[in-house]
Amino acid sequence: MAVNDIINGTDLRIYKDGTTAIGEATSATLSVTREMRNILTKDSPSSGWVSNKPGQKSATLTVEALYSETSTNVQPDVLFDALDNGTVLALTLTENTSGYNFYSFSAYCTSWEVNTPVEDNTSVSATFTISGAVYKGTNA
Repeated sequence: MAVNDIINGTDLRIYKDGTTAIGEATSATLSVTREMRNILTKDSPSSGWVSNKPGQKSATLTVEALYSETSTNVQPDVLFDALDNGTVLALTLTENTSGYNFYSFSAYCTSWEVNTPVEDNTSVSATFTISGAVYKGTNA
């Protein structure tokens, strides 16, 4: 992988079970955060500055896609069913190119929306709450 190689967002996809992409996706956002623990005590110096230490990590994923019930990839009803049934999904964000990073995780669909504007494309968006760790690896 070249150091100055900027990845085209079109090439990064969300895959269910590592093999089937979310159908007709137009964007995806993986957000990983780390909470901070406040370490302020009555014994802390009175400098006015708060001390912090790293706490728990969490992550969410949001996917937007055009609504298609005939896509050969993961269709909107699969995401709805995952939300409705409380099914955990194995998801991966990857370019599927040797030498590039991938991020894999287990997630629950916690929000599912369909947008139906007049004389425009119908779209679907889904939000996933990641359960457990986000694993980073490199495609072989």
